[in-house]
Amino acid sequence: MGELVALWDGVASWLVMLPYPFQVTLVLAVLVPLCWLVARLVDRVTDEVAAKLTRVRDAEPPLRRRERYVRGRAGSGFGVRWRRVGPGRRSVHS
Repeated sequence: MGELVALWDGVASWLVMLPYPFQVTLVLAVLVPLCWLVARLVDRVTDEVAAKLTRVRDAEPPLRRRERYVRGRAGSGFGVRWRRVGPGRRSVHS
């Protein structure tokens, strides 16, 4: 346990000694993905618990729709717009 505390103390000291822009970049590179993963986990656990606690018999958690974007011509023909197409539907312009 003492080795883990010494390692943590060494990393903290190293981080404090870095210039501020490097500190921010390093912390964001670690915290943003970590917070995203925690948010996804909380979302999925909440969906599962809500499905189990509902009064509806045999309820399932909400299905995750996979949406894809397809290219289609804009009305004027000068630009290309991306529009959302739900699962199982095809674009008219593809």
